[in-house]
This record gives sequence, C-alpha cells and structure tokens, in this order.
Amino acid sequence: MILPCPRYFFLLFSFFLFYIITRTPRGWKIGRSNMNEQKQKSEGWLDPALGARITCHVIEWYDENDFETIHASGDISFHRIPVKGTFRHSHDFSEVLLVSSGGLTHCVNGEKQLLRAGDIVFMRPDDIHCFMPAPEFEKVELIELDFELELFLSISVYFENDAFLQQLTQPVLPPHFHMDPAETSTMYSRMLKLNSISQAPQLRKIKLKLLIAELLSRFFIDERVLLSESKVPDWLENLCAKMREEKNFTGGMEQLRKLSCRSPGHLCKSFKKYLGKTPTEYINELRINQAARLLSDSKEEIVEIADRLNFQSLSAFYHLFKNMYGLSPASYRKMRNGRAGFG
Repeated sequence: MILPCPRYFFLLFSFFLFYIITRTPRGWKIGRSNMNEQKQKSEGWLDPALGARITCHVIEWYDENDFETIHASGDISFHRIPVKGTFRHSHDFSEVLLVSSGGLTHCVNGEKQLLRAGDIVFMRPDDIHCFMPAPEFEKVELIELDFELELFLSISVYFENDAFLQQLTQPVLPPHFHMDPAETSTMYSRMLKLNSISQAPQLRKIKLKLLIAELLSRFFIDERVLLSESKVPDWLENLCAKMREEKNFTGGMEQLRKLSCRSPGHLCKSFKKYLGKTPTEYINELRINQAARLLSDSKEEIVEIADRLNFQSLSAFYHLFKNMYGLSPASYRKMRNGRAGFG
C-alpha cells in the first residue's frame, strides 16, 4: 500500500483551514433564511468515473411561475425560468462557471454580480448562489464544470505550491475573471468535448485534470496575476506584456535584454523577486505554452514547432515540454486530438 506524501496532508489541511476562514460571517449578507437553500450533493450528480461533470445550460426568462426544461444529448439543457430566478443553492463540490453568450445576474453570498459572455467564476463548496435575469439580456448560455475536492487537491499536489489556495478560498465572493472572445470560444469547445462518450474514461479524466490545472495556473499562478498583485516596477510589467508576443519570446534572452534596457544581473534579480523565476525559466514557459497551443490547434510537425519557437535542439524541446506538461509533445498532441495511446 502506498501512502500519500506528507505534503498532500499539508495541502488538505491548508485548503480546509482557508475554507473555514471564508465561512465566517464577515461581510456576508444573506438576505433570506438559510432554510430556503438547497444543498446539491456530489453523490448522484458527479460522474463517479471522472469525479466530475460538465453541463451546458441555455436559459430564457419568462413571466410565468413554472420551470420548463428540455434535456438534450451531451448534458445540454434548455430552460425556461421565471423572472424571479432559480432557487438559492450551494454544493459540496467545486464548480467553475463560464458564460459563453448573453448575460445574467449572479446572486452569490448576499451580493449581486453582472456576468457577461467571457466571465468565468470559481465557486467554492458552500458558496450560496442563484441566477436571476439581467435587464439587458433575454437569454444566457453558460457551462458548468463541477468536480470533487479530491481532484482539486491532487492538482494542488502536482503544483507543489499552495499559495493560490488562499487566493481561491479567502475572498468573501468567489473569484471572478474575464476572458476575451477567442479564449472563451476555445474553453467552451474544450469543455464540451470532454463530454464525448467515445473517449475512454481514463483519457477523459487526464484531459479534465489538465484543463482544471490550466485554469488554476492561468488565473491564480500566471505571472500576469502575480504582477497585478505586486508593487512591481512599470518597466517590468511592460516588459512582460511585450515578451508574451511570439516574435519577442522566440528571440530569447537577447531580445529580453534589448527590450528591457537593463543589465543581466538586474533582470535576474527582478524576475526572482517579483515572479519567483529566472528570466530563462520565464522565456521557456512562454515558448512551451505556445508549443502546447500549436500542438493542439495546428497541424505543424513537431520539429517545425521546435524550430519556429527557436529551441536549441529537438531533444531540448522534448525535455522542457515533458517537464512542464508531464507528457512528450507527441503524446500531448494525441491526447488533445482524442486518440488513445501515449508515446
């Protein structure tokens, strides 16, 4: 029997410690009695093979009292809901909400948020919420990614960094971000594809973990978030914005120094202080993330991608990619294209 490492238990304790802090009454203005809430349980809702479930909902509001729902294949549902809104409820699992079109009013923990297309919300267990119409929108389409805490915590162990747990759990309101139309469309498509029953459950679970890890990394670990929360010099923030362009990060350290007009020593010290990584590590992350996008969305040969992104050798590209994604570039492409097998 293999026992979980001590770090797993530390992360588990940290998660629930932060969770208990967020459940204290500070700032919560639940207008009605908690007796009116419904608690959605993971048992009977989440797919046991995945520890998760992805559902798509198209909502229209109307001036009647009855709820009408038509269920289609692929966990897609069409609803006609009274303008008074849905029932207040909470969950015993985590949930990611993504609005793909239209908008609505999200009533959560006693406050109201206007959610529009591109908004993504990270719901914690026991956040109390419901949906109501927004004056300017007659219809909304949203997708919900629900997953058990065990899945969430296994990703935390993989990150070997629990600082983002506080960012996720400490605020009174669930963290809320916005994606541009292209990002929203891509994420929407990726979530729906995970519902394909033609894929083996094991492969779907791997893809699901990668997707959740990518979301957590993007919104809670990404250097853009770190920069926005630190008293970082303007020159470094502007430099990072420029370096995210392919024409710049493929230029490597030489282009980084040229754009920064700073000495190598000053650059290294600043990157370590504000981003927790060296300039070389930062550039390699940009290259590898772009490589992952090209492997998923293009038909370019792997050797062409390595050359395009200016890696010193194909072996160096494979080594860096596997260190970051846990798979070789070829295996990653096979998995993203829905083909079984790893190589």
